[in-house]
Amino acid sequence: MIGKAIYQVNMLIRKGYNKLLIVPGLKQSLGGCGKKVRIAYDCDFKANSNIFIGDYSQIGPHALFWTTRAKIRIGNYVLLGPSVTIITGNHRTDVIGRHIAEVREEEKLPDNDGDIVVKDGAWIGANVTILKGVTIGEGCVIAAGSVVTKSTDEYSVYAGVPAKKIKERFTAEELQKHKEMIANRLKE
Repeated sequence: MIGKAIYQVNMLIRKGYNKLLIVPGLKQSLGGCGKKVRIAYDCDFKANSNIFIGDYSQIGPHALFWTTRAKIRIGNYVLLGPSVTIITGNHRTDVIGRHIAEVREEEKLPDNDGDIVVKDGAWIGANVTILKGVTIGEGCVIAAGSVVTKSTDEYSVYAGVPAKKIKERFTAEELQKHKEMIANRLKE
């Protein structure tokens, strides 16, 4: 009973500290941050000026966004579950006579980094990893635990390692109606 109470108090303190002290500074340090963005506790962002988050998006706890040269662009109304990892670059593996860890950032080749874009309305499940150069299509769902190495189609569901399309979210008629309803709602 006491253990449960201690855990609950600890979580309240962590979440309050994050909401009051960490998140406001984090949002200001980003390249862009829309309105009503929610960022949970224990997130690790690197090269914050290269990270852009749209309106009404939510980042779950323990997210890791690492970039150096490339950009991370999260659209509007995007949901990212806990422990989502987004990494925009690779290390060089082709340098003879040196360990990978010895190759400096300025020695990277242009194709070692690539922007990552998560378009509006996407849902990225828990423990998903998204790698360099990927665009997640509008309204796309990425199942928990997937590793996304290639860009996805809009309004589709992807799962696996590497992630593959497993189904469409809507029929063609439903998708047309969905898009019309969203467009009309945004005009209001």
